[in-house]
Amino acid sequence: MNNELDYLRKEVARQYGGRLETSTDFDALEAVIGDKLGETVSSATLKRFWGYVSHHPRQRLSTLDLLARYAGRDSFRALCLELQDTSGFLTAQPVNSQELEVGKHLTLSWMPDRTVILRSLGGCRFEVEDAGTSKLRAGDFVETSEFLLGQPLYLSVERDGKRLSPYVAGRAKGLTRVEVY
Repeated sequence: MNNELDYLRKEVARQYGGRLETSTDFDALEAVIGDKLGETVSSATLKRFWGYVSHHPRQRLSTLDLLARYAGRDSFRALCLELQDTSGFLTAQPVNSQELEVGKHLTLSWMPDRTVILRSLGGCRFEVEDAGTSKLRAGDFVETSEFLLGQPLYLSVERDGKRLSPYVAGRAKGLTRVEVY
């Protein structure tokens, strides 16, 4: 639990952007949190949490949740999940770009309500035929090595002969549909 608490301290300090070294600093953090969230946590609680004062009672979950929300997370539990090792083998079968015949089409979907249609140009290269409501455009050329249901899709994008910044589709929940025809 100490790693999670240290991580929370760092994230709150990063969000605050100021130093947390004096009693006045903790008073200021109390005010900033109150202004941002409309909820308060006392500067005395903040001082204990940071070890500024020697008394270290166990923090209440409601205090940890409040600080996590200030740091931009939904809850302390959500913040803790960021620290978990999420490595592992995926069970979905990928669609390998290089195995697709030239001219094959792919329909890809992701949240919220995005669908695009790509046409294989061979290798890892595709042309966007229908961009739907995505930020891609019909006529864009994209490159990727594979498509994996339930995982984000990372694309290199070329538009009007210029390379754009990398594009990610389905960052939060991944692709919800991968159909080859």
